[in-house]
Amino acid sequence: MPVAASARDANELPPLEIRDVPDAVHSLALVLEDLDSPLGEVTHWLVWNLPPDTHRVDALHLPSEGRVGLDAFGKVGYLGPIPPEGCHRYRFRLLALDAELDLAPGATRTQFDAAAEGHVLAEADLTGALCAATPDPDASN
Repeated sequence: MPVAASARDANELPPLEIRDVPDAVHSLALVLEDLDSPLGEVTHWLVWNLPPDTHRVDALHLPSEGRVGLDAFGKVGYLGPIPPEGCHRYRFRLLALDAELDLAPGATRTQFDAAAEGHVLAEADLTGALCAATPDPDASN
């Protein structure tokens, strides 16, 4: 993961390119989750009802049709990773759905998962790693 994606830095959603979406897709969804959190499943970003012709998503390009849900910390929007220690793997999951989801903005991950169940036609994953900040040994001098 780029350092700028971290909430300790710019907290900026990294650019994501979307290609080869199947023809029968009615909407796309994206989930960013921490695979190594000691807390279990930790969602850092959740968005659904993206048009199937969406080719790029980043900090400046999120289609207006997209609906953004709650992260694991109760906030709506993107919350960049902040591994507390060591290195964590963060997975972006792109879901190609056969329908738009009837969910209001601010829905929880549990509500999203229930609404998407049975509608996933295809899925793609992109995983990156980010490590906890290490103390600068010269900072105390």
